[in-house]
Amino acid sequence: MLQLPPPPPPSPQSQEIPELEIDVDELLDMESDDARAARVKELLVDCYKPTEAFISGLLDKIRGMQKLSTPQKK
Repeated sequence: MLQLPPPPPPSPQSQEIPELEIDVDELLDMESDDARAARVKELLVDCYKPTEAFISGLLDKIRGMQKLSTPQKK
C-alpha cells in the first residue's frame, strides 16, 4: 500500500477570505467622518492588514453619495 504524505497546511494567502458587509446607509446616517471611521474600524477589527487607506478611500466615496430612498409606487 502506498502512503502519501499529509498535505501542507494552507498558507495565509490561500485561506478563504471571510465576507464583510458594510451598511453604507448606516454610515450616511452618521453625523461625522470621525463617527463613520470609528464604525468601519470596529467592523474591520479582525482584519490583519492595514486598514487606514481602505477607510480613507471609503469615506471619500461616501461623501459623494446620497442615501437611497425606496422608489415610490405610482
